[in-house]
Amino acid sequence: MPEAPFPAPEAPANQVVRALLARASVPPRQLHDPAPDAAALSQAVAAATCAPDHGGLRPWRFLGIQGEARAALGEMLAQSLLTRDPATPEARLDLERAKPLRAPLVVAAGAAIRAHPKIPAWEQEATAAAGIMNFLNALDAMGFGCCWLSSPALQDPAVKAALGFSETDRLLGWIYIGTPEAERPRPQRPAPGGFWRDWQPA
Repeated sequence: MPEAPFPAPEAPANQVVRALLARASVPPRQLHDPAPDAAALSQAVAAATCAPDHGGLRPWRFLGIQGEARAALGEMLAQSLLTRDPATPEARLDLERAKPLRAPLVVAAGAAIRAHPKIPAWEQEATAAAGIMNFLNALDAMGFGCCWLSSPALQDPAVKAALGFSETDRLLGWIYIGTPEAERPRPQRPAPGGFWRDWQPA
């Protein structure tokens, strides 16, 4: 099936579209103080709740970790790694401990999954992930930088419990947040035509 003949995108006049097209992840080590304040985070979470939500289950969950709590999270990540691999060298554990210290704010983003006869768990996770993307877009538009990362610790029941998530919740990622350095990365994006096609019945 041939791809749609998309033209090269032009610079949009709409400022919202401009902000979306300019968004880019910022490596955690390029994120510094200040982190967004409570008002900015409230707006970002409000944006998350605008994601499509079949059945109105509202699965979005965000947990902020900053200040000294980041070191406690780092110790938790190291212990999780040690549980998975008891032979892990101390130097590697130290790297794990240092991860949350790379940015002034770390957010554990998750999904509260409910048993539902019509809305499977994957759909609830998709709603939560769409909300996380709205959260990132909102913070980026405010001038902050974010990086959504994963790790095996997200699947660790002990980590989930220690962070106050329920047994049926899913942890979907660690979001590192702060003010980006002036020379933040702006990656080259692929042409949109490679990701779209029109369907015609045979």
